[in-house]
Amino acid sequence: MASTGSAGDRLLRIGAVVTVIGLVCTVIAILPLVVPGLELPSLWWFLSMITGVGLALVIAGLAVSARSRRH
Repeated sequence: MASTGSAGDRLLRIGAVVTVIGLVCTVIAILPLVVPGLELPSLWWFLSMITGVGLALVIAGLAVSARSRRH
């Protein structure tokens, strides 16, 4: 099935996926606070920062989509 969405729609989808991946990494990074014996590398804290990147992509996708529909 081919996707006929605009660039804004693609940005929204990509941003949503990146945000979900970032949220999963955030939950994993917070696990040592709940489970005292668990130690994780600090890489998980850095990976959880992609949540903000995903949210930025979603906002950019909304802006592009709104701008294309305005014309």
